[in-house]
Amino acid sequence: MSKRFVLAFCIALPLLLLTTSFALAQNSRAASAASYRQRGDQWLAQGEPDRAIKDYNLALAFDPESATTYNQRGVARYDQGDLDGAMEDYSRAITLNPQMARAYYNRGLARKFTGDLDGAINDFNQALASQPRLTEAYNNRGLARKGKGDFDGAIADFDQALKLNPHLAEAYNNRGNVKLGEKDFAGAIADYDRAIKLNPHYAVAYVNRGLARKNSGDFAGASADYDRAVALNPSLLEAYLQRGLLNLSQGKETEAKRDFNRCVSLNPDAKQLIEQRISAAKRL
Repeated sequence: MSKRFVLAFCIALPLLLLTTSFALAQNSRAASAASYRQRGDQWLAQGEPDRAIKDYNLALAFDPESATTYNQRGVARYDQGDLDGAMEDYSRAITLNPQMARAYYNRGLARKFTGDLDGAINDFNQALASQPRLTEAYNNRGLARKGKGDFDGAIADFDQALKLNPHLAEAYNNRGNVKLGEKDFAGAIADYDRAIKLNPHYAVAYVNRGLARKNSGDFAGASADYDRAVALNPSLLEAYLQRGLLNLSQGKETEAKRDFNRCVSLNPDAKQLIEQRISAAKRL
């Protein structure tokens, strides 16, 4: 063996060991990040956002460029009620991966919740540009459009959501609400019927169908729907409120008072709302 070969070998060996060690370290960091993120996902699925965030923080310490982890931590922060923190994480995920439809969608949800309907619609647009079959984005963009008074746009979005998923009870309920607002009571009732057929425990849909039936003059049907909503969800304030208003309109003051008292027991601040609704009903 020549001296030149021995020298070259002595130089190459440490470099090889260094490269191998670096690769192993990188693999170890990636594995640690994945492990913490997976455990965070498990905590999140179990309704433990605080614990999930701790694990996502650890995952990001090992892999600070993971768009997926930022998105998931954003979901956990959203569940905590930390909307600013959630949007910050979604934005970071989008910066790292501009094609990440789920991050746009999640940020859109947070913006919708804060009342930023234009921002929400823009995010849902971006989500759908990357993932055109994202049913939830159509449904929630429809809600945002409804909130802005764009009823035709809202109906179009709910239609598309139902085209993609004909079993989405929420989209039928939401479309029914638009029709209710436009005084298409028969159309609204038909949508609520579909929502309830798909989800017989959908208490909110019963309340909404009750409203449509009341406005159609079907007071017995409305009362039955409110009763069913209360049976399904004894804490649903709107069901008691609407049943109370219906009872009051029919001269059933004792029953109405009982329902209004139940509202106040659920939320002491409901007293002012009740007075406003009663005043509005008298003006009709």
